[in-house]
Amino acid sequence: MTLFASNSSVQPACTNNVHRPMGGIEGLREVHDDVGRLTASAFPFAMIKDMSMTRAAVPACYILADHCTAYIGESGNIGRRLSDHFRDQSKAFAKEVYVISGYEGAWFDTTAALYLQYRLTKLAEQAGLVDIMKGVNPQVLELPSHRRASLDIFVEHGERLLFDAGCRVLRSNFASQRRTVADVDTIGPDDSGPMQIGVIATPPLGSELQLNYGDLWARGFPTPEGFVVMAGSELRSTVNPSAPPIVEARRNELAGAQALMAIPGVQDRQRLRVAVCFPSAAIAAKVVTGAHVDSSKWQPPRDPRPILVAA
Repeated sequence: MTLFASNSSVQPACTNNVHRPMGGIEGLREVHDDVGRLTASAFPFAMIKDMSMTRAAVPACYILADHCTAYIGESGNIGRRLSDHFRDQSKAFAKEVYVISGYEGAWFDTTAALYLQYRLTKLAEQAGLVDIMKGVNPQVLELPSHRRASLDIFVEHGERLLFDAGCRVLRSNFASQRRTVADVDTIGPDDSGPMQIGVIATPPLGSELQLNYGDLWARGFPTPEGFVVMAGSELRSTVNPSAPPIVEARRNELAGAQALMAIPGVQDRQRLRVAVCFPSAAIAAKVVTGAHVDSSKWQPPRDPRPILVAA
């Protein structure tokens, strides 16, 4: 028997199966139904080091997540890609991995993975439950209508499988899952102060910090006046819907001062021509990433690459 005797939903009832091939409760879970063509696999981020690369060399869309942040990607070889993320310190925030792939040899190629990445990213941004970390923007694919219709079914089924696997990036019964500290750090009284464009910037020895946000590259350092983001640093071209309005205003100010330049061959980011002093490290991080992030994203550098200053 069920808790609710009648089903008044306009959608048909459905049943998903949860398989734990390794036993236990918190380890690997595989969720699928008897008629679908997808499976959702969920497992702790720490388990990536134990994955078999031979078995995992398949196309897939994936989500790296904790309760506050998510990174949505795709790959033609999910095992190799996850191994790369496991060695990447910028992905160390992740506690759980969710993978959507073909079920028991069902057709699922790199186009399907790319399409799911794009659609699931849009759905996650609209949901606003977590901050979406981005590297390169998901691709918008030009597809014939019949192919798009098939892939839209993958999106619908994938959402359901991910929810049943425990993913709360796209849907949740909680209004918001963001950290309280992030909400407090959104816009402080100092963040709306003046922004100084074109400052002379030389970081004191040992004070230089690197932005920890995907593969976006930016350097900065604190000063008594605020936080300086150095010339040559990158800015994401797009702004997440969850970012506060001041982020767009700051970017318009930078564009008006001709402080931004295009990066040849790169569409999803721009480069700072000059150093900019922001009122705080928090607003600097938000403007650079175009996302709802906090000052903790500025961390000691792990990469010795030099600053690339525009000629």
